Amino acid sequence: MKISWMGILTSLFTFSKMNMHILILLISLEALMLSLLVFLFSFSLIYTSGFHMFLILLTFAACEAALGLGLLVSILRVRGNDYVSSVSTLNFYA
Repeated sequence: MKISWMGILTSLFTFSKMNMHILILLISLEALMLSLLVFLFSFSLIYTSGFHMFLILLTFAACEAALGLGLLVSILRVRGNDYVSSVSTLNFYA
């Protein structure tokens, strides 16, 4: 459980400090989801609870990854780069 807390804190730090590229943000969000999965799995093993919440979170993690990569490809086709500063409501279609 300590390793999963370390992963959660590291991915939150990466998400908050390294926000220049969208790909880095997506990778840190995926690391956060995997750390939460490890935490939930170890919690369910210790307290012998059901694995239904683990499967629901795993499904949401897969959907989040697919949606994030789809949006990244869309932004790369429109803008040509993946900088966070270029994604704005004022200049997105320019």
